[in-house]
Amino acid sequence: MAVQLNKKQLGLALMMLGALPLPSYCIERRFEIEPGMLGEKYAISPSPAQAKAPRGDAVTSTYMVKRGDYLYKILAREYGIRGGRAEAVVQKVKILNHLADVRKLRVGQTLLIPAVPSERAGNKSRRGVKTAAAEIRRGEQAAPAASREQPAGAQQRSGSTVIREACLIWPQLVSYSPAGRSRLDYVTGAFSLSLDPGKYPVVAAQDGGMILIDGNRSLPALVKSLLQAENPQLGVVSESPENRRGFFRSLLRAARFYSFEEDFLVEFGTDSKITVHADFKIEKVPDSLLHQEIILLKVAENRRPTPQGVVKLLAANGFNLVETSTSSIAAEPAMTGSYLYQIPGKDTKTIAEALLHALGVPFETGKRIDLYAGEDNGVHLEVRVQQYFERSGNRFVLALFGADPVGEALADLLEARGYRVVLLQEGDDLADVSGKLLSRMDMAARYGEQELWSAWEEGYGVRIPGLMIRDANNGGNIFITDRNLDPLVLELAELRGYSQRGGGR
Repeated sequence: MAVQLNKKQLGLALMMLGALPLPSYCIERRFEIEPGMLGEKYAISPSPAQAKAPRGDAVTSTYMVKRGDYLYKILAREYGIRGGRAEAVVQKVKILNHLADVRKLRVGQTLLIPAVPSERAGNKSRRGVKTAAAEIRRGEQAAPAASREQPAGAQQRSGSTVIREACLIWPQLVSYSPAGRSRLDYVTGAFSLSLDPGKYPVVAAQDGGMILIDGNRSLPALVKSLLQAENPQLGVVSESPENRRGFFRSLLRAARFYSFEEDFLVEFGTDSKITVHADFKIEKVPDSLLHQEIILLKVAENRRPTPQGVVKLLAANGFNLVETSTSSIAAEPAMTGSYLYQIPGKDTKTIAEALLHALGVPFETGKRIDLYAGEDNGVHLEVRVQQYFERSGNRFVLALFGADPVGEALADLLEARGYRVVLLQEGDDLADVSGKLLSRMDMAARYGEQELWSAWEEGYGVRIPGLMIRDANNGGNIFITDRNLDPLVLELAELRGYSQRGGGR
C-alpha cells in the first residue's frame, strides 16, 4: 500500500532519522565492492612494456623521456636517487626496459622505473622511490603497496605537510581568494552539505573559480558529483601529495593559468653565467611575458633556500621566485676543501707562474741548465728556462724560446737530455698554457666552460670558462679561471664552499 507524506511530515521523518546514531552509507554495505575484486574479475591488460618486464623487479611508475633528459638526471630530479644508489637503479632500469645503452634515450620513450627501498623510513617523498600512488592509485589498489613501504601514519603526516606548504604559497600564485570562501557549504531544498576545511582545503583558481584539494582521495563520489553540480567550475585535485611533483603539477593544471611548464632553466651573464632551475614556470595571463611578470616555482624538498642575491637577480629580470619551505638540509654545511683561483694579468709568463701556484707545484724561476754538464768534451752550453720543476720522477721546463730554428734546436737538446719541455709562445693565454702544460704532466683536465656545481641539485648554479681539477689531497675541486667574476658569482661560490685565491682576491 502506497503511503503519501506531505512536506511537513517528510521533513519531520528526516529529522528523526538524522538523530539516530546509525552509520550512513551512500549505498547499502552489501552492495559495496572492494576495489581489489575489480582487478581479480576484470583484469587490466598490461602495457607492452610491462608485459615484457622481468617479474623480479616491481614497477613503481613510468616516466616519459623529454628533450634533454638523461637517466641519472631523471632519477635525481623525479625520484631523489643519487650517488651509489643511482648506479644500482640504473642497472635495474637497463634490464627492466631492455636498454642496450642507457645513454641513448629517445624523446617520448616510456621508461619503467623499478621500486627501490627508501633511504630513510618515513621519508618517501623524492628520496626513495616515486610512490605507486602516482600511477596505480587511479585503480584504487595502491594502498596495500604503499603500506608495506611506510606506516600509514607517516604517510598521512608527510602528505598533509605537502598540502599545507601548497596552501601557504598559493596566495603568491593567485592573489585573490575564491569569492572570499575558505570552505564549501551548500544548503538546498534537497540537502545540506559541508566539508571540513582542514581535511579538504579550498584554494583559488586563476579565473576566479575554486579548487578543492582531496589529497587522501577520501571524498565520496556522490559528494563530488553534488559539489560539481552546484559549482560546475569547481576543480578537484586528487593527486596524492606523496608524489610531490605530481601533486603540484595537478594543482597548477587545475588553477587554469595561461601556461606553465616544468624544469625551466634561465641563464644570466656572459663570461661567468648564473643558471637558475625552477620546477615550474608560470604565466598567469597572456601578457605576463610582456609585462615581465613570470613566476618561477620551486617545490623540491631537501634543498637549501635560494640565496637572496639570486632572488634579486631574478626579480630584476621579471621573474618572481616562489618556493616551498626547505628542510633541515638548509642547516648542513656546503662542500669544503675547494678553492677558486683567479689568474691575474694576461702576460704569458705571469699566467704560467700563476698556474703552477694554483696547481700547488713548487718551481724555480730563471733556472740555468748546462746541457753538457758531466761530459768531458770541453763544451759548456747553458740554457735559461722560464720555470723548472720536478714531479713524479720527471723533470719539466717551461721555456719561451720563440718559434725559430734556434729555439726548436734548444728544445730538442733539452728533450734529448731527459727534460719534458713545455714550449710557450708570447701571447699564449690560459687556455694555451694549460693545454700545453697539463698534457706534458699527463693530467686530463681541459680548459672550457665548467659547472662549479649542479644547478639541478641546488636550484641555481654557476658556469665559468676555466679549468676544473680534482684535488686528490683535500677531496675538493680546484677551479682556475682568467675571467673577471661578478661579485654575486663570488658570493655564491663562497656559499658553496669555495675559498677564493689568486690575484682576484
